[in-house]
Amino acid sequence: MATAVIATVKGDLHDIGKNLVAIMLEGAGFEVIDLGVDVPAERIEEVCRTRAVNLVGLSALLTTTMPAMAGIVKELRERLDSPPVILVGGAPLTEAYAREIGADGYGRDAATGAELAKQFCLKQG
Repeated sequence: MATAVIATVKGDLHDIGKNLVAIMLEGAGFEVIDLGVDVPAERIEEVCRTRAVNLVGLSALLTTTMPAMAGIVKELRERLDSPPVILVGGAPLTEAYAREIGADGYGRDAATGAELAKQFCLKQG
């Protein structure tokens, strides 16, 4: 079973999209560790270090929290020996922004995000 960590980034309290992705991932057979909202990079890194995490899903609804998302991606890539796949989503995001910050994929909605997660896990295993 693949494990996905999902969170709304620090400074953002919106969770409807994140919650929908969590439900869809669970339905697809993932173990989902939902860290909630307003989650700092350190908390995500901690979970990745203590659990076998295949995917990290990051959500942001506010444009003002998009830099926090970029920081999390950068920190996970720099600090983890074998970083998990990182998927991002949220209303202000675009495919181009996801590429710019180094994410592996962008889900424009919950269904797309869950489908991408399944595709990446199938590639891994």
